[in-house]
Amino acid sequence: MGNYEYHDRIIGSLLPTHSSSDLYALDESELWWIGHFEFLKNHGYMMRPRYRPGWKPSYKPGILEPLFSEDGQSQDHPYVMDALRISDSYMVAMKRVKVSTGEDQVATFFSNEQHNTNPRNHCIRVLEVLSVPGDDNEKILVMPWLRQVMDPRFRTIGEAVQFFQEIIEGLQYMHENNVAHRDCASNNMGMDANLMFTRQYHPINPKKRHNWSGRALHHSRTRCTPKYYLIDFGQSRAYNPSESRPSEYALKSGGYTPPEGDAGIPCDPLATDVYILGTMIRTSFLDGDPNVSKPGVYGFEFLRPLVNDMIADDPSSRPTMAEVASRFSDLIAKLRWWKLRSRAVQKDEVLAKPFRAVYHVFWTVSMMLLLKPAIPSPKNAPDVLQ
Repeated sequence: MGNYEYHDRIIGSLLPTHSSSDLYALDESELWWIGHFEFLKNHGYMMRPRYRPGWKPSYKPGILEPLFSEDGQSQDHPYVMDALRISDSYMVAMKRVKVSTGEDQVATFFSNEQHNTNPRNHCIRVLEVLSVPGDDNEKILVMPWLRQVMDPRFRTIGEAVQFFQEIIEGLQYMHENNVAHRDCASNNMGMDANLMFTRQYHPINPKKRHNWSGRALHHSRTRCTPKYYLIDFGQSRAYNPSESRPSEYALKSGGYTPPEGDAGIPCDPLATDVYILGTMIRTSFLDGDPNVSKPGVYGFEFLRPLVNDMIADDPSSRPTMAEVASRFSDLIAKLRWWKLRSRAVQKDEVLAKPFRAVYHVFWTVSMMLLLKPAIPSPKNAPDVLQ
C-alpha cells in the first residue's frame, strides 16, 4: 500500500467518529496521531485526551477558548507528539522521522550501550524505535520529553556555566565520534528538568501542571540539578573515520546563517558547528538576540574572547571543539565562588532589580547552608532517562 493511500485511509477512518464541530480543532497531522492511537497504546504510550479517538472538546468554539482548556493545547510541531508511558507515567516525546534522512541512525548510534553509559555523551537517549504500520519510509523515535533550556531562566552565573559545560562536552563528544550536528542552536538543545519540578509540568503550557490543576512549581537549578542534551539530528551527518571528511554547505540555524553559508562555500561541518554554538552563546547571553527581542545577560563577558574566536568569519580560524572545551575549562577555573553564585541579571531588568538582589542574598546563603556547589553538578543526581 502506498504512503499516501495509507495516510488517506487513516484520515478517512477518523471522519465518522468526529462531528464537523469536533474536527474544526484538529489539523491533518493531529489526525495522523489519532489514527495511530491504538498502535501507540499497545506499545505502552498514552496520548492526551485531545488525541484519543472520539475526542470531543470540553470548550466552546472560539478563538480564545482553547487556550484555557487542557484539551485545547495542540502540538507546535506536526511531527512530534507528547505521551505518558503507561507503566510509570513518565512523559515522552514521540517523533516521526523519515528513514531517508538518517536521523534514526544517528540518534540510535548515541543511544547504544557503548555511548549510553558514557557521561560525556549529551545526545538525547532514544528509548524505543517503532516502525510505522503500513509505511516502511517512516519510523517513530520515542525519547524523554525535554524542556526548553532557557525556561525557567538561569538564576546564577554558575547555573549557566553548568549548561555551557555539558553542551560543549556533548558537541565535542559528537565530533570525536565523527558526527557533525549541523544545527546545534538553542532550539535543538533540551533540559531534563524532572527533578526541578515538584509535579509534572504540561508539555505545551509548561507553566501549568500536566493535569491542568494549577501552576507547575519548581526548585532552582542549584538545588535540584537538571541535565542538558543535544536533540534533533535531522541535519546531522556521520562520517567514516578512515576517509577524509567531506565539506558541507552550512545551514541556517537558530535564525543565523554562518558566513560560509552566506557565501555558498562548502567547508568543514565541524567548524560550522563551532560557529553555531558560539552564536548561541552570543545571542542568548552576551548580546541578546534582536530578531526575537531577547535581551542579553550581565556577567558573561569573560566568555567574549572565546566566543569571538568561535564565530570567526574564516572557518579555518575557529578553534576545534577540543580547543573550545580546554579554553572554557581554563576560564572557569579562574572564576571566584562569589562570581559563580552571583545573580544572572537580564539586561532589560529595571524595576524588580533591587528587590531580586536582596532576595538573592538570602537565597544564596540558604544554598550554601545546604552545601550546594556554585556550579551545579548532575553527577550525583539519579538518572531519570530510563
